[in-house]
Amino acid sequence: MIGADMLNLLLRLSPLRPSVRVEVLRRSDFTDPRLRELHALSNALMAEDFDHFRVHAHTNDVVHVFRRADTGAIVGFQFWKTAPLALPRSLAIVGGKLRIAPDFRTRGLHLVSGLLFLIDTKRRAPRTRLYRLSIASLFGFVAITEALAHYQIFDPGRRDTEEDEAVRAAFLQLAGESDFRVDEETGLFFVNIFMTEDTLRRYPPRYFDRPAAKRYAAVNPGFRANGCYAGFWFRFTRDNLLALTRAIVTRQFRAAAAR
Repeated sequence: MIGADMLNLLLRLSPLRPSVRVEVLRRSDFTDPRLRELHALSNALMAEDFDHFRVHAHTNDVVHVFRRADTGAIVGFQFWKTAPLALPRSLAIVGGKLRIAPDFRTRGLHLVSGLLFLIDTKRRAPRTRLYRLSIASLFGFVAITEALAHYQIFDPGRRDTEEDEAVRAAFLQLAGESDFRVDEETGLFFVNIFMTEDTLRRYPPRYFDRPAAKRYAAVNPGFRANGCYAGFWFRFTRDNLLALTRAIVTRQFRAAAAR
């Protein structure tokens, strides 16, 4: 697969060690043994039973699985799919569960994965306007939005334009596919996934003072214990693509210099 080859070449060029490789699994490869391997990493970071994990997994088209090149141990993964959007020549790119082991979080693997999926989608639909929709934990929100030039928080009450209506309908459809409940007043999604104390302890207090973390906390103040995620979305504009590319390069070299 060309996409996986491109991504693995980029990962091999990284000066970071241990090096990482990626494998791309299509939905037909989502067997219980494979999903249980992913769930083991996921559950250690964000508590969730396997049946709930499996339901969400099967709503996606593909998952990028990151492994240590030397041992083959899973260090992260990101689910992806595309979804219809009720706008002319438009399509939504949707990231499912994102989990990265703590020792590999500074590498920007989720950004590389997202950019690769974007390129693959654009190759298949070159004249389509692409949107990114995400229902995210605090950590996913911070990891993605800090690498963007602009984005918008999902607000189900915002229905002024055709774009507002299309985005709202797409988010509600996504929630229904994964059995998430939506609070029409707050816009929060009850996903029934809870942060473990061990995960929270890994982040110093200064992490929660970052502007992106504060914005998330303002939208979802009970994020530590309420089992809810917030939604956000953005278009793949020129500014956002440039910001994403800069973030990938910066994180790779900054992480390498720190070692």
